Amino acid sequence: MSIKYSALDIAKKITAVDPSFRVPTQEQIPIIESPLAPAVVIAGAGSGKTETMSQRVLYLVANSIITPNQLLGLTFTRKAAGELSKRIKYRLRQLKKAGLLPDHLDESELTVSTYHSYAGKVLADHAIRIGIDADADPIGEAAAWQIAFEEVTRFSGNDLPINGSTASVVQEVMDLSTQLAENDRSANEIIDYTRNYFLISHNLVTAKLCQ
Repeated sequence: MSIKYSALDIAKKITAVDPSFRVPTQEQIPIIESPLAPAVVIAGAGSGKTETMSQRVLYLVANSIITPNQLLGLTFTRKAAGELSKRIKYRLRQLKKAGLLPDHLDESELTVSTYHSYAGKVLADHAIRIGIDADADPIGEAAAWQIAFEEVTRFSGNDLPINGSTASVVQEVMDLSTQLAENDRSANEIIDYTRNYFLISHNLVTAKLCQ
């Protein structure tokens, strides 16, 4: 695939019609111009991640590698998703002003969302394919926390007392739930693993006491 414009070429053309455009740094250029392949970029707070991502989109669109409606941006929070969407749309309008975005392409057709919101949309659109009621709503973080809170507060196992405050235990339950989902494990697997762990530990202690 031939590349017509470099990141600096695009920056020069946009700067000619809008001097406020930020010219990418030498650190940002390799990221902006990287090929369409899986990659990980590690960057700290305030390092220009949002700007780098928006100029990455300009590079891909200006070189006809993608169109705006083929873009999917996912973030963890609604605030970050809103900021990223706003920045990319603004940069695409600048790209069109510089004559590098065809008039028939609409900069508003891109999709930027949170992981949870997009997953909910995918579930609503394709739930029936995997045998799930399409009207079912995914449980959000707030609802999940409330369920965990109710379970922890009404737990009455006298043989297994809860150590720590209710809030800390609820957070541990939420963390465990997240780890189970991310590692594709079930609660029963954790129960079996824990029982085996304590059984082995008990046998080791008993063996030492008998020596």
